[in-house]
Amino acid sequence: MAQGDQPATVKLTEASLMHEMRATPFPLDRAIISDRMVSFQWPLMTEYNNLTEVLDGMHLDQNSLKKMENKKSLRYKLRYSKDPDFKKEVITVETRWPFFNPEKDLAPGKWYWQYGYVINGKVEWSKKLQFTSESNPDKFCPPSYKELMSKLPDEHPRVFLDKKDWDDFITRNADSPDKKNYIRAAEKALEYPMKTVRDINTKLADKLENASQRTAMMTRESRRIIDKEEGNMDALVRAYLLTKDHKYANEAIRRAKEIVTWKDNPHVVGDFNRATLLNICSLVYDGLYDLLDANTKRLLLANIQEIGSKMFEGFHNHLENHIADNHAWQMNLRIFTMAAFSVYGDIPEAKIWTDYCYNVWVARFPGLNKDGAWHNGDSYFQVNFRTLIEVPYFYSRISGFNFFSDPWYQGNILYVIYQQPPFSHSGGNGSGHLDKTQPHGVKVSYADALAKMTGNTYAADYVRTIQAKKPKILTEGSMGKAGGLAWFRLQCEKPLPPAGDGLDKLPFGYVFPESGLASFSTHLDKTRRSAMISFRSSPYGSTSHALANQNAFNTFWAGEPIFYSTGHHTSFIDMHAVNCERGTRAHNTILVNGIGQRIGVEGYGWIPRHYVGEKIGYVVGDASNAYGKVTSKLWLKRAKAAGIEYSPENGWDEVGLKTFRRHIVELGKTGFTFIYDELEAENPVTWSYLLHTITNPMKVNKENKYYVQIKGESKKGVSDAYLFASGELKTDTTSRFFAPANNWLKADAKGNFEKYPDHWHFTATSDKQKVYRFATLINTHAQVKEGEKPAATPIVRKDGSIKMGAWIITFNLSTEGAPSFSVRSDKPGEDVGVEYKGQETIVRENGHQTVLKDKKPDLEI
Repeated sequence: MAQGDQPATVKLTEASLMHEMRATPFPLDRAIISDRMVSFQWPLMTEYNNLTEVLDGMHLDQNSLKKMENKKSLRYKLRYSKDPDFKKEVITVETRWPFFNPEKDLAPGKWYWQYGYVINGKVEWSKKLQFTSESNPDKFCPPSYKELMSKLPDEHPRVFLDKKDWDDFITRNADSPDKKNYIRAAEKALEYPMKTVRDINTKLADKLENASQRTAMMTRESRRIIDKEEGNMDALVRAYLLTKDHKYANEAIRRAKEIVTWKDNPHVVGDFNRATLLNICSLVYDGLYDLLDANTKRLLLANIQEIGSKMFEGFHNHLENHIADNHAWQMNLRIFTMAAFSVYGDIPEAKIWTDYCYNVWVARFPGLNKDGAWHNGDSYFQVNFRTLIEVPYFYSRISGFNFFSDPWYQGNILYVIYQQPPFSHSGGNGSGHLDKTQPHGVKVSYADALAKMTGNTYAADYVRTIQAKKPKILTEGSMGKAGGLAWFRLQCEKPLPPAGDGLDKLPFGYVFPESGLASFSTHLDKTRRSAMISFRSSPYGSTSHALANQNAFNTFWAGEPIFYSTGHHTSFIDMHAVNCERGTRAHNTILVNGIGQRIGVEGYGWIPRHYVGEKIGYVVGDASNAYGKVTSKLWLKRAKAAGIEYSPENGWDEVGLKTFRRHIVELGKTGFTFIYDELEAENPVTWSYLLHTITNPMKVNKENKYYVQIKGESKKGVSDAYLFASGELKTDTTSRFFAPANNWLKADAKGNFEKYPDHWHFTATSDKQKVYRFATLINTHAQVKEGEKPAATPIVRKDGSIKMGAWIITFNLSTEGAPSFSVRSDKPGEDVGVEYKGQETIVRENGHQTVLKDKKPDLEI
């Protein structure tokens, strides 16, 4: 079929678009590579492709442990050439890992390649694959590992500081607020006695019946002590590096000798704790090298060798193929990388470790997709900040090549701005989102670092907009374990770029198709009078920290959430987290026969088409493949360990869904949103339309014969939703969660557990129908004070059309005929609108017509 003849609507049949572990090679057959140097990557052999990431409260079984040991002997072959027959000018390499980065970018043109598994001395070759390498002056082409290592200094410190720059570093930071914070923290550490593993509160775990919960509790409580002492050690070592005052170094060395004994304590649980101990050892070894006696160096090296070897066995032939190995990516890989380069030349393993760390970064990171968004959501995005800045900054400092020229970072800047504008709550996607009430210090510091390293003026405008009201915000959380970037600022001499055009010059919306996210804001630069809507329909499904919220939206006024995703993030997997935070019933989307979307990559959505103009915005999400029984082996295993059933009674089952496409039209910068849902099942089912609030109860008014009005309110704003449907709806509102929000894990230092507040839930349920339509008009606006003009409401006209402000809207609610709608501006002389009749979407704006058809996102894994 010729490209112009492709169908307007694409029906996907794949069980998943993404995979927990790599299932496809890269480059894909007939791919075109133009934005970055080619990195060859391929799937693991089947028997090694099921290793699961180790999360709090879970252990690797003996079979997985045995496979980890056997990974040492794995070998692969790769060959590539411009000759399709592989007879001339063939480059052949053997690798330890299922990826390979050529030392230089491949010449433009058509290339052929194969990967092979070496089994019993013989090679089992893949089919022949083809790709095209294109020339591009801006192509991201980092140096080879060999080139990087040729520039690695021999002396210490070399990782946490460059020794030859040490004196200048001290001089230029003499009056830095970040230095003062480190000194203050170090002085406090000197003043108070060191905590030890004897201070771990083991009694909290005794009250829990589930073994998985007990392990999670011990992980949390042991981290409370160990992370605290890691913070003290970090402050002491960095205070010495900032002053060369031996009192800080002497105390750090004394404490290090005690801390290394903790690794074998039975109460020290979890991979984060292991990484923390490695971090302490490498920090002292590199930062205080000249002050260490021979015995202390041997002690630290022995512990780095032991802990690092265990971590490396977990990483290689796993991490590079994993969709998003959370703990490794958040902190552990960064810590392991710094440790590996700290001891390079001093232990033999470090040569392999540094090779792996550098090349896996070049192959897979920093981004897990091309568009720059973070599929795990904004909360778990923030625990990656130090990794996303410190690792590429270290490689840049050593090599002289700017690793922030990776095109991913430019997209990521837009993700930062659009998913959480200045002074706004986050977009509400991903577990733990309730806590992200506005961009805190670590978020603004991250934008500050990106602005300095990329020169992006919008990132700089984002920082300055927030600093204007909070001038000291960069020091807020600046020494945090996961997100604190104080040390980066002390090292980086680049200034914040000059003021740019301002956030108001950005488009009023942005779509991230690979991640499946969209966001629209009426005033990006003036949150206090801005209406915002976020939307998700993601190829990643609901694995990792992502939620089962395909085709869900959230609304905001003045940065405050109104219609918003609900549920509390107690742990990665428990009854409440699964059924009332991750589960579909917690989000502003649709239930089918009372059943939600499946957990895992199989419960996916996607964004087939979108448009962002000056006067109108449009995005459609397709969640037709999101519903059904949970089939993911990984998530079934996790549920079993936690004592959870994916049963119909709990809202998990097959529903026979054929179509769920949600169209969202943003009516300029009015705060008006039009939503149209087209729904179809194999058999008659009930369709339940969901809305939720977290601040105040909703008000429901059913007096109008055309629609149900649902009013959501925050302190400053209102979202009035007017719900139209194919037939009569039964409505229900409640403040009760399906599964109680029992905080069994997150105690404070005194062992007290915070009680979680209720949220509010609205459901409008149809009678049983195979085909159904919902249409919604939402007006998000400021609270109307007494005496002010009332907010706009929909006016149903004689011809059946609806007038909302200056907009005219028609739609087909009948269960017969094709789904369709039309939205147009009624302003004189303004030809702006969107029309859909079941096939293409036609957008008119400024005298131009754009025809939108479905387009699959460019995905890799």
